Amino acid sequence: MSRGRRAPRNRGVRPLAGHPRLRRLLPYLLAAAVVLALVLLAQPALLARAASRFQPIYAPAVAALSLLYYGLQGLRWHPLLRAAGIRLSWSRAVVLNLAGQAAGLLPGGELTRAVLVSEVSGKELADAVSTITVQELISTLVVIAVAAPAAATRPLAALGVGLALAGTLLALLVLAWGRAFEVVLRLVGRLPLLRRLAPELERLRDQTVRLLTRWDTLWWSALNVLQVAVTVTMFWLLLRGLGLGLGWPVAALIYAAAHLAGAVSLSPGGLGGFEAACVALLLGFGVPLDLAVAAALLQRLADKGLGTLFGVAAYAWARRAYHLEARRVVLGRVRDGGGSDRRASREA
Repeated sequence: MSRGRRAPRNRGVRPLAGHPRLRRLLPYLLAAAVVLALVLLAQPALLARAASRFQPIYAPAVAALSLLYYGLQGLRWHPLLRAAGIRLSWSRAVVLNLAGQAAGLLPGGELTRAVLVSEVSGKELADAVSTITVQELISTLVVIAVAAPAAATRPLAALGVGLALAGTLLALLVLAWGRAFEVVLRLVGRLPLLRRLAPELERLRDQTVRLLTRWDTLWWSALNVLQVAVTVTMFWLLLRGLGLGLGWPVAALIYAAAHLAGAVSLSPGGLGGFEAACVALLLGFGVPLDLAVAAALLQRLADKGLGTLFGVAAYAWARRAYHLEARRVVLGRVRDGGGSDRRASREA
């Protein structure tokens, strides 16, 4: 090659990292592909007929339980916020928790309520995130516990519940044991995209451990138990509305396993992972494919669907009442990891 000529630039397909918008869309595309595959497998006509079997008399109870679930989540959150030094009234905690559900199906959407609380209270975001970490860890343990009775007589289900419990306990061990957490920090430090989060993770861990070791954290966990019971009952009523005679313990097992599968999938709101696991488990209990898919989709609609509607209404009210930033600004902070900086001026 002559010295004066440059090698031709590779104009092939750029890596995914060069397409941030595509990277953000990828989890939704994968989740949509899973849901679409389930719909096609069940055959749309048979699926529509199965969904039409749902008895409308159950609809008001399902909607009320969905709203009650998020109300209990906000009530449980309130004492954790106060323990973290974030002084908000219980009514504000409930409203901001509900408002955060407007972004429940976005990547990192669970952080939205922490961003809102951080903005209203003026406290560091890491303090609010630590309360969500504790709340989710306790709720996960409760979800595993409600699945145990039905799993005890089913070896494969018992294995799954045992693995989920081991994973949750491992997360608690990493948080509680300093050396284990240092190993995690070193691993994070080697990843360019996560390196800047190391100081925030250290603060988050300190605050999380402090909350987990408080006696009142255990005392208020009764609300976590009630919250899980409400959402399992909602799922059980959906199954009853479709004419499926599965008992509450079996519904608890199916919901718990699907919930954990959705969490492990790391998709927004567990989308795709929850539905696939829920359908597989219902098939294992002898439910026809069309009814299994209908049950999974109705559960999604009752949970995240109604939750998003409640959240949008709550956010519209909270934005005026608490002078919150514009929704796109809040969601931008969620996507960026919710940096602790504050804007000097608020958007109208």
